[in-house]
Formats: sequence, structure tokens, C-alpha cells
Amino acid sequence: MNARHPGTGEALPTHSPFAEHLVRERDHLNTVLARAVALGADRDDVAAAVRELRPVVDGLAPALDAAELAGVVDALVSTATRCVAARRWRPDSAERWAVLALAPQVLPWLRTAPAVTVAALTDAARPVAARGDTTGWGRRVSAAAEVAGAATLAAPGGRAPEGLAAPGSPAATVRDVVLVAAWRSGLVRYRQAALRAAAALPSPVAAAVLDLAPGSDVGAVLERHASDPWWWPGQAAAASHGPAPAVSRFGGFRGFGGPWLTLPLVVGPLPGEPGLLWAVRTARPQAEDWTLVCDVHGWAVLRAAPGAEERPAPGATDRTPPAGVPWLDDVTGQASTLTPSTHLTLVSREHSYSLDLVRVPR
Repeated sequence: MNARHPGTGEALPTHSPFAEHLVRERDHLNTVLARAVALGADRDDVAAAVRELRPVVDGLAPALDAAELAGVVDALVSTATRCVAARRWRPDSAERWAVLALAPQVLPWLRTAPAVTVAALTDAARPVAARGDTTGWGRRVSAAAEVAGAATLAAPGGRAPEGLAAPGSPAATVRDVVLVAAWRSGLVRYRQAALRAAAALPSPVAAAVLDLAPGSDVGAVLERHASDPWWWPGQAAAASHGPAPAVSRFGGFRGFGGPWLTLPLVVGPLPGEPGLLWAVRTARPQAEDWTLVCDVHGWAVLRAAPGAEERPAPGATDRTPPAGVPWLDDVTGQASTLTPSTHLTLVSREHSYSLDLVRVPR
């Protein structure tokens, strides 16, 4: 006789670790499913989401003991049903991808901190999908988990060697890795927190999540990048390749997913790390001040809070495009600054809703 799905009564396949666990923990899992339904989830959608978890759990089960399996099932079922209730369990949703595709790639952390791991992945997946490189983020997170797991398995007694023992709990390590990977994949708003988190990670794990070569001096890289947001190992050669300078483009028309309804005007750099913060203004229907935050990994445009910082005023500008750029449009505003490695010029143009950052290595 086939086992029955808790809460729905549907037949479950036999010889499935996931199905067997659902039967053993029927009362507890019924409570989890009922909570999702009470929050507005459709019962059939909840049942369908739980069914999607079966191949994931059955694939992980041979590497887990009974207690670990129970923790993983509870974390996956709780998160999946929460996403269903929030209308975020769709074929194209980042949260669903994080649960079904990314979570199985971080087995070392599922073993030790399943609830925190699955929650951290799903909570970060949506903003990364909206503003960053989801594929790169997932690859960096799984690479860090692989490094941490391989070192632990190779160590006597299954304990991480001293060089890989993070000062915090496994849960803190997972959160730090997810944060650092998000920044490295384009979410520049996390920059300061990510730099601190990366410095706290074991060096091999930090190198993996930062996409640095094994054995890199992570501390030296982070220290140099903290003072030069547009430097990163390997980027200098890319920026100077060929006769033209490197050009990065930010912003765009709001109707196409950008921040602005009217053309932006570059005002000038803001105090702080050189090249990280720039003042921008739009003129219609009324003047609005904005802050462009950008580094070598990503960018964001934020509304400037009135009086939050001293901002430069728009002034006369040289309307000549910087040398070597691939466009001839008239310049409406431009401002320059120097970092230890690069000369940066941010340019607004007469017919563009985007800003161009022109980089010339020093």
C-alpha cells in the first residue's frame, strides 16, 4: 500500500526517503502545511510544491544521517510552503530556483544549519535576480560551500582545520557567504557590509566566493579594493585592452526598468571612496537629486535624502566627449575623479537616459 501525503491524502511513491519521512512526521508537517494554507496559499499549490521537493531530498538523502535528513526536510518544506503563500513559487521565481537548484549544491551547510541556509538563499535570491547576476551568485555560493565541505571531510574527525574554522557559527558563515556573493554579483548596496563579512571568512572560503584564485592573499585584495573601488585582480588588464577606454553604463528610462523619467545630468563626485558615489540630478517635472553608487562589480541609483549630505551644484560643463568613447552625442554634464589605478569620467548625454563611466588606467 502506498503512503499518503500529509494534509492532501494523495498517494506517495514508496522507497522514497522523502515520502517515508513525511509519513513519520505527519503531524508536524500537517501543521506546517496548514499554516501556509491559513496564510492564503491554495491547498493544491502547496501539495504541488511539496511534490517538487521529493527528487531534491531523495538525491540528498544518501549523504545525510536521520537527524540531518529531518532538518533538511523541515527547512525545505517550511520554505517552499512559505513561498507558495507569498505567491513566489512559480516556474520563473528566483526563490523556487534557490530551493530546488541551489540548495542541493550547498550540502555542507544543509547538514549543519539547514533552516538558516535555505532561508538565506531564498531571501537573497529575489534581490539578486532583480539587480545582479543570479547565475554567478549561485556559482560563487556553491563554490564556497564546496571548499568548506572538502576541507572538513579531509580533516581528522570531520572537523574543519584551523585555517577554515570561521570565528562565528555555521549559520553566520552561510549568511556572510550569501552576502559577499551578492555584492560580488552586482549588488553594490551591500558593499561595506560585504567587505567586512569577507574579511571575517576563512581565507579559502573567502577566495572561492570572491572568485579569486586559490591561495590568493584575500586580505591584501580586500584592503586595496576598499580604497580603490574600480580595482580588482584581472580588471586592469581588461580595462586597458585595445585603443578604446572601458565604458560602463548605468541608469536608464523608468519605463524600461531604469530609475529616471527624464534625462539625468551628472553633477559631480561625492565625498568618500573615489569613484564610488556620484551626484546626479533630473530636472522635470521638478528637480530631483540622486546618488549613483557604483564599483567594479555593480551599481545602484538611489534618491538623495534632502540635506543628508553636502552635494555639489550643477555648473558649466565641457561638452566635448572624452577621447576614445564609442559615441558622438553631445555631453550635458561630466565629472572626473582619480583612483589609485584609474582615471574616471562620468558623462551624461543629450539623448540618453543612461550615464557612461569612462575608465582609463593610470
